[in-house]
Amino acid sequence: MRLLHCKVILTLTLFALVSCGGKEGELRITGEIKGLNNADLTVFSSDDLIMGIDTIAVRQGKIDWSCRCDKKSGSLTIVYPTFSTLTVFGGNGDVIRIKGDAKQLRATRVEGNADNEAYTMLRKQTEDVTQEKRDSLERAFMIQNPESPVTRLLHRESLKRQSPSSLYVGDVFPDFLLVTRKGDTLSADSLRGKYALIAFWANWRGGNSSMNIRIRRLMRQAREPLECISYNMDLNGSMLDYLERTDTITWHSYGDKRAFLADLPSRLELRDIPYFILVDTALHVMAIGGDWQKDIEPSLTVITTPQDSIGR
Repeated sequence: MRLLHCKVILTLTLFALVSCGGKEGELRITGEIKGLNNADLTVFSSDDLIMGIDTIAVRQGKIDWSCRCDKKSGSLTIVYPTFSTLTVFGGNGDVIRIKGDAKQLRATRVEGNADNEAYTMLRKQTEDVTQEKRDSLERAFMIQNPESPVTRLLHRESLKRQSPSSLYVGDVFPDFLLVTRKGDTLSADSLRGKYALIAFWANWRGGNSSMNIRIRRLMRQAREPLECISYNMDLNGSMLDYLERTDTITWHSYGDKRAFLADLPSRLELRDIPYFILVDTALHVMAIGGDWQKDIEPSLTVITTPQDSIGR
């Protein structure tokens, strides 16, 4: 009788574990986003929780997605059709539950483990506060939870605001190989002997029209050999097609739909966009940064005549 009692307890325990958790070697996301009837969300990981870029199908507002996952923990970035993003935390065997509304995507609730619930609560606390208050709340969280993956995310976001890449003025731009959308092959050697501007950008960040106007003026007013490269970070290739037609990009254009996971942005440890890098004829970085007028424009007098006004 005692043996039978133990077997019953063991069976119920195993049933509870299976019911609450997911499959070994798999990460699953389920849930609902009201108002988002049929859409494809892009999902990727910046810490290799999953490999490559995948698509989460939303049908009639319902989500049920899974993929192979061997890591114990990490984070995923989900990109909505509006190009806003949601970060979720999970790992091997986890089932993450999402509940939200298309009208209030920032208020989306994520459950399934303590990390998601803690991050959801933190997002709610920092939703309508000043940047100073937000920084204070995030610092307090990081101090109280030093080992949390949420803390690692907050630390990476903090680094983005401080230094959006690992490259600095005076550094030699690393070697690279890009095949443009027109079939031209670009490398560091192909830029040698010319000035070059590399512009990293994406539609979801905005400001593309003003950026393209500035680059167009720069090319027209340049008095020295100059190459300009438009490096698109969108995950949707059709969006780049549209922007090239409407903005008439005539300079080198590249996009591989891998965003920050692509080779060059990864090696540069690029953390934010738009981002501009201006190099001299010996491939040394002359200027770098995300603010054209503040970071790039002062160095353009070497390429243009002093009276030229590139940014206006």
